[in-house]
Amino acid sequence: MHFFYIDESGDTGANLNDAHQPVMVLGGVSVRDEGWNATQEMLNRKLRDFFGDALPASFELHAKDLLSLEGDGFFAGKPLDDRRALCLDLISLLAERSHGVHYIALDKNKIRNTALGIALSYDHKQPYLVGFDP
Repeated sequence: MHFFYIDESGDTGANLNDAHQPVMVLGGVSVRDEGWNATQEMLNRKLRDFFGDALPASFELHAKDLLSLEGDGFFAGKPLDDRRALCLDLISLLAERSHGVHYIALDKNKIRNTALGIALSYDHKQPYLVGFDP
């Protein structure tokens, strides 16, 4: 069995016309169930080391916060070089543990203007279930 963590970036709900976010990306990591605990422990250790031996309360890892120029959220004020090094450490952990990394980029303009002129059925409450109605 595998665990699959998925997240999105650029989801503007039913607004497929957002010029500032023309692409939506779904990305995820698949982890074998027998490797999950070791990976989680290694991940938490790397994050605790970065934050000085303790994770901030309610910590969530967001690439936007980690990689923004000044650092946002939990990474505000942390040196960019340190944050980049953490990012590379986390990517290396995925590679070392042989976990799969998966992603797909969706061009919202192409979704909105389907080639065959098919009406798009989009439910903003279930944004990943995109269907086409003839």
